[in-house]
Amino acid sequence: MTSHDSIKGEEQSFTELMKNLSPEFEKHTVDIREIAKVSSDPMTLGVLLFALAQEREKTNKILEEQNAKFEKMFVQLQNRETRTEPLGIEEVPKSIEVLPEIDQRILDFVEQKGMAEAGQIMEALSYKGKNAASQRLNKLYREGHLKKVRSGRKVLYLARK
Repeated sequence: MTSHDSIKGEEQSFTELMKNLSPEFEKHTVDIREIAKVSSDPMTLGVLLFALAQEREKTNKILEEQNAKFEKMFVQLQNRETRTEPLGIEEVPKSIEVLPEIDQRILDFVEQKGMAEAGQIMEALSYKGKNAASQRLNKLYREGHLKKVRSGRKVLYLARK
């Protein structure tokens, strides 16, 4: 037996093994064997390369379309983050912030009066001094619940709308 015969024997045993494991593999290898028989013909190779190039163009076109869709969605998401008008669908907040009762009472007071200063909050909520009321108002301002306006030494807090 020559080395060529041993390779053929190994190929046959491999083919039988694969045929037993997966009939689908056998179906695909038949196509490959047929192509291998005619692969020495330059015309056949040219046709195969042309078919491959066409398939690649189709794939690239599909990928470009998908990429364009993703870019469009990305731009829409970016615009949505900066948009102030409604999108036509109900916007659901990501989380709902619950303020402590005292902070909510301060916000209600400011909204009712339109504006307030630390002295008014001190009296309305029975604080012992202006400092505690001022700290609470500044905290609400930093969190974005109130606007802050200075008029000389007076500091007024306005409701955000």
